[in-house]
Amino acid sequence: MFLIRSAFWLALLVAILPSDPKEQARMYQTASYAMHRAATFCDRNKVVCDEASGYWDVFKAKLYVGATMVQALVNERLQASRRDTPMFERDQPPPIDTLSSSDRRPAWERPARTGL
Repeated sequence: MFLIRSAFWLALLVAILPSDPKEQARMYQTASYAMHRAATFCDRNKVVCDEASGYWDVFKAKLYVGATMVQALVNERLQASRRDTPMFERDQPPPIDTLSSSDRRPAWERPARTGL
């Protein structure tokens, strides 16, 4: 399914590309100019980038607190489920063979064969 979706979007992208050489050159210039403007945004807007950097630092701090809280909750749940399991399941493997010889005998017997 992934390949079909990828092929669809690639075909759509190719379909909207211009086929005229003049239009291709114009599109290339526009894309190049847009990339240049994006790369030099902070050079032109120093105040905005400094403020965004402060917001990014706050976001990272909140993300760290959230991740730490999730990790603590998961560890707490794992430890609680470990405490709820019986000791023999937790610390050692279950016994391998618990059947007695009477348990191994079948509940039915084969009928005796009569001669023909």
